[in-house]
Amino acid sequence: MSGELIFRVEGEDHPIELADGFAPETLRAVTGLVPAAIDIHCAKIAGCHIMWPVPFLARLEAAQDVLSMPPGAFFYWPERQYLEITYDALQAEAAEVNYLGRLKHDPAWLRDYAERQRREQGRAVFTAELLPGPGLQPAHRPEPAPVAEPLATVRRARIAAWEAEPEEIAELLGRRGQMIPFGPLHMAEGEMRKLHELLWRLWEGRGETRSDADKRKIAVFALKAAISRVAGFCHLLETGAVLEAGIACLEDGACETDAALEDLILYCGRIAAWLDLHICWWPMNETTLGALGATDTEGRES
Repeated sequence: MSGELIFRVEGEDHPIELADGFAPETLRAVTGLVPAAIDIHCAKIAGCHIMWPVPFLARLEAAQDVLSMPPGAFFYWPERQYLEITYDALQAEAAEVNYLGRLKHDPAWLRDYAERQRREQGRAVFTAELLPGPGLQPAHRPEPAPVAEPLATVRRARIAAWEAEPEEIAELLGRRGQMIPFGPLHMAEGEMRKLHELLWRLWEGRGETRSDADKRKIAVFALKAAISRVAGFCHLLETGAVLEAGIACLEDGACETDAALEDLILYCGRIAAWLDLHICWWPMNETTLGALGATDTEGRES
């Protein structure tokens, strides 16, 4: 698929040239999303890139090492359902990604933007738009087939979570107490992210031959563990109720295993991303460095 997407941010349009021959299924899914409003998230480990969550699952296609991505590369990370753009060499991460294209022009502007976004995440939400470029025909996205309860409850929650941040996250941020709201915010983000990744591994199943029954048992175990923390400790009760509906779906055997996993993965990933937007990652790292008597530019002895 040739053509361009437009990454519009802070009033400026930045064209992305799409690449043929690498990940056609992923590209079709991406072009089926546009136009789309997106929220930008800072890198935590790999360093020199920005990323944003998208509401679709795609498997690895012509998998490439994320560390091989050149400055300006545009790619999809299947495990987390993030689209990403790099602006410099990445520093450290082991992940396989689907290469989709590259910024048409010098990414120097992105370096400045990402530096500001990284420092301000948690204090401000950075947004952008992903738009079809000239002549690009967005792919058709078929409507999913109706499903029965309890999967319908999970699907409604998934759709709602991708439309707007759940109110209970604002309620969490409004709580006060010792290490509150940061303690439950950070724990809930980590628990939802880990649950998200575990469910994705069950769905993706590359190199594994688990039966549906085994996948259901593992998923239920992971969901119950997450509920004990997300609802029990962090008091995100609505989120916990959705996860309970996921358990009911998997335990009653009335819904197809992968269909249940798909809705749960996309729900958990979006909740984790909403929580992530409120974490001040940069000040946390600066505080850690200060406690160590270090700076972010000096080397570390192993």
